[in-house]
This record gives sequence, C-alpha cells and structure tokens, in this order.
Amino acid sequence: MKVVTCEIAWHNKEPVYSLDFQHGCDGRVHRLATAGVDTAVRLWRVDQDGDGKAVVEFLSNLARHTKAVNVVRFSPNGELLASGGDDAVILLWKLNDSKEPEQTPVFQEDEDAQLNKESWSVFKTLRGHIEDVYDICWTRDGNFMVSGSVDNTAVMWDVNKGQKLCILNDHKSYVQGVTWDPLGQYIATLSCDRVMRVYSTHTKKKAFCISKMSSGPLADGEVSYRMFHDDSMRSFFRRLSFTPDGSFLLVPAGCVEIGENIINTTYIFSRKSMKRPIAHLPCPTKATLAVRCCPVYFELRTKKGADGSSETLPNAFHLPYRMVFAVASEDSILLYDTQQTLPFGQVANIHYHTLSDLAWSRDGSFLAVSSTDGYCSFLSFSPGELGTPLKEPPTLEVFAPSNGVEKKGKKLARTSSPGNLTPSPQCGHGKEIQSATPPEEKKGTPNAKTKPQPRRITLNTLEGWSKPTTSKTTTAQVHTTVSTSAPSTPHPHHVPLTPNNSFTTQPHITSLTPSTPKGHSKTTSAGSTTPKGVTPPKGPTPR
Repeated sequence: MKVVTCEIAWHNKEPVYSLDFQHGCDGRVHRLATAGVDTAVRLWRVDQDGDGKAVVEFLSNLARHTKAVNVVRFSPNGELLASGGDDAVILLWKLNDSKEPEQTPVFQEDEDAQLNKESWSVFKTLRGHIEDVYDICWTRDGNFMVSGSVDNTAVMWDVNKGQKLCILNDHKSYVQGVTWDPLGQYIATLSCDRVMRVYSTHTKKKAFCISKMSSGPLADGEVSYRMFHDDSMRSFFRRLSFTPDGSFLLVPAGCVEIGENIINTTYIFSRKSMKRPIAHLPCPTKATLAVRCCPVYFELRTKKGADGSSETLPNAFHLPYRMVFAVASEDSILLYDTQQTLPFGQVANIHYHTLSDLAWSRDGSFLAVSSTDGYCSFLSFSPGELGTPLKEPPTLEVFAPSNGVEKKGKKLARTSSPGNLTPSPQCGHGKEIQSATPPEEKKGTPNAKTKPQPRRITLNTLEGWSKPTTSKTTTAQVHTTVSTSAPSTPHPHHVPLTPNNSFTTQPHITSLTPSTPKGHSKTTSAGSTTPKGVTPPKGPTPR
C-alpha cells in the first residue's frame, strides 16, 4: 500500500466535500469526480505510474450549481453522475457522445472551458428538497436513488421519470447520510438528531428506529445511552453504507459509553437483526464520519499448515468470502474486512483538516480520500495486496421498489374527476335535480317552450336571495344557496370540501405519492363546479 497526497488545487484550494470513482464503464479508465465549495464538479483521470503511485489528469469542469456541492455519486453502470449541493438541487450529468464541446455557460470561466477534454451536460434536474442536499445513494440497477437534506427529510426518486416516489420526514434534524440496500428492501438514514432510521422500500414506512442501547444491568437497574454523536460532531456528513452483498449495514458516528468513558466507534448491523448492532469497531482518536466498501469480493484468508495444506483462518461473520471496507474518521482511515474485527491497516495524519469522503475504484486498486483542507489523497494497492479476488461473485436477488402507491394515485386522479361529477350532488339535492329536469326535455329539441323555464328559475333565485327568510331553510339548503352566492365569505370554503371526503380514507397516498395532489386539485375544482350546475333548480325553494 502506498499513500500519495497530490499537490493539486482540486477546487481552487477550497474545501473538497465529496468524491467518487466511476464503476461499470468500458476499459480501464479510472474516472474520478470531485466536488467542493467552489460550486463546481470536476472530473479527473487516475492512473498508476511505474512505482504504483497515483497520477492524476484533469478531464472536465462541470459548472451548473450555484452554491457549494456536497456530494457526487456515479450510477452503478457509470453512465450518469449525480451531484447535490447547497442550492437544494440534484443534477444528473451525462457524457456527450459527440466530441464537439458543449456550449460554455455564461457563469463558467473561459479558462476552465478551454481546458475541458470531455463534454458533459445536464441530463435531468431533480427538485424536491428545500434545503442543502448532503448525501445521495443509487440503487443497484440505477433506476432509483435516495437523497438526504438539511430540511430533515430523505427523498426517494424515480430517476427515469425524474419524480419523487415519497418523502421520508421522520427525522428531527439534518439528514447527513443515506444508503440503499443492494438487495432493494431497505433504506437507511442517519441524522444529527442521534437516530438511525431504516425504512422498507415496499411499504415506504419506517421499519426500525435505532437510537439507544443498554449498557447492561447494574445495581440501580438497566442503564441506556445514546448510540450516536450529537450535532457537536465536527463534520457535515455521516455517510453510512451497506456491504455489497447487503449482509451488513455499517454505520459511522457511533459512541459507546463504558462507565464515564465515551469511545468513538462504527456499528455493524446484520440485515437479520436491525434492532441492535452485532458488533462495533472502536476508533481510538476521533469520531468516524464515512464508510465505503470495496466493490471486489475476495477469497477467505488461509494459512499453510504443518503438512503444507492450506487452512482457513477464523471467520468472524461466517461468510464464504471476504469484503473489504474503509472507515474514515476526522483524521485517519481504517481498513477492515469481514473475516476479522480488527483493522488490517491504518493511515493517519495525511491532512490538516477534517476528512469528508471516501471512494474505491472499480478494481479495488485505489482508495481516494477527500478533505476540507482542499486536497485529496490516494491509497494505491498492488495486485493481490488486498487478497485474491473471488472468481465468481455471489448472485443477489434484488427487490425492486414498487410503484404501487404512485399507480393508485394516478387511478384516483383519472376516476375521480369524471366519476365524482355526477354523484357529488347526491348529498341532498339529487331529488330536486330529477324533478327540475324531466326526461322529456332531454329528448326534445330546443324550442320556444324550453326557453322560459331557465329564465324563471334565475329570476326566482334572485328573488330568493333578496328575501330575508333564508334563515328558515334547512342546512342542506343553506349550503346550496351559499355555493351560488359570491359575496358570502365563510361558507364557500366548506362547499368544495364535501365532495372530497372520500379521499380521507387513504391518507397514505397523499403523503407518499407526489403526483396525487395534482389529482386532488383536479377533483376539488371539479367538485366546486358541480354546485354551480345545481343552483338553477334551487331557485323555487325559498318561495
């Protein structure tokens, strides 16, 4: 393992908040994306020289954000790049097939545009947060993503449609880390409210809420303590992560109380028991803030026995393979695998300020580290240094998140507007409508006999309004007369709500599907127009 801190002004010497390697692309090009306070997203090419050290080459400068960029994440297939920042917007970037450079934006400097060797353009813009976007995670197939924000919410996105699936708003403070289960069943969020929440992607509801853990029975009874650091932790981010096979959830920013001592740690949750961690990885110096897993599976460690045969070393989590992951604290990087609970590597004191993010290359040869001091470092590994790659990675049964809630909302929007137009007057006026419009008039052609009737009705309604005896009418009649009157102030607001009482039986649809409010707006407008068509027969009633 070799460590290199490149002397590059990555973002004009401003703090670097995030970085990510591109996976799934053709060839062996290690494309790295970085983001920081200078509002730009930059792409770099990373290679190894003869000594195994990292060599970086500038590729492109993506200028579209208006404020600091907090996170960048490539899609699993490497075709799209998602970036989120303080402008509350998530941009999806795509590499242009044509070699002609894209037209330079007005707010991008000419020098940066001339140095671009690749042309990237905004493919889609996702708007749904109202505050800074702190973290992003894609699904395994790249069709969905989840984002966390300072507005205390996490949003599930349908990337193909560019729409929100639902908003998870249970946290009481900033959502500083999000992750999507590789098997597609869970979404985990971590906030500075000292709570980790795990949601089911099928029901879109909270499945687990982890915040406290008991320290064991004492003389005064069982004592519980908070498992995570509060907002005094010196980091904007708490980037948690699932292992590539979805077996474990690795959560940073943990703290364990042993007597009067508080130990910084990283928790390990098994997907079989999310209520309580099965292990924790203590960090002796500072609080941990990010966990990233190497995408490569490795064979188990073995040793040669006395007779020359290979013997498998003890396996802590009883997996048929090894997975390697890195944990970043405020000032160090710890390297672990799933075969043992002790770290097999540590790198410290390579930056002057707090670390911010980690990223593994596709083949596991590089581990990139970003820092708020404005620089990035690379840990390079020679072939076989981390272990022997597994020949056949395990097959995963991925659970696709259902769009059933969105489809129900669309059905309601389609059936409510034409269907509720006729039943809505049945709240006490259906008899009057039938008596006022006999079937003979529907079949007959317009003639002189049919013209005087609507005139008499309108005159009667005006006379009815002019009479002071409206207080004798029933409650149902009061509602109908109010719906026809423009001057009355309090009552007209109640009339459009009565046809929409059928929607109150399904409150979960409005909270989960962003498209349903449009359906509701259509039905309310349709419901409000129906009393106007009903009002002409109401004229004779005040007589």
